[in-house]
Amino acid sequence: MRLLDATVLDQAPGRRARRRAAHWTLRPAPLALPAAPPALRLTALVLAAHTSADAEHSADMDVLARLCGHSPQQTGELLERLVTTRTLGAWHHNRETDEVLWQLPQPRARARPAVRPRRHQAPRC
Repeated sequence: MRLLDATVLDQAPGRRARRRAAHWTLRPAPLALPAAPPALRLTALVLAAHTSADAEHSADMDVLARLCGHSPQQTGELLERLVTTRTLGAWHHNRETDEVLWQLPQPRARARPAVRPRRHQAPRC
């Protein structure tokens, strides 16, 4: 492998992340916030672009804050609001590594109506 441009390492998000962001924009579930303020929707979209198939997802706080257009403190507040609205299950900022970890909420099991056993009744005359 030969790197011709050192700035390639700093480019974010990559093609894969952009493709996921486009997918989430068109089909936003589970990070859908149709009636939320734009800053909160943008934060959810940025998280969606960095969400992988793993149970726990991560990105650098500086990257998230830059992509959201906010300071790291404001981004933390927006992440808290996403937890409050149950868009996120949980999040944590590791200050030593500057990494933000988050979990999506567990999918809700659809409640099935209770099935009552049929009672056989004698026909009425």
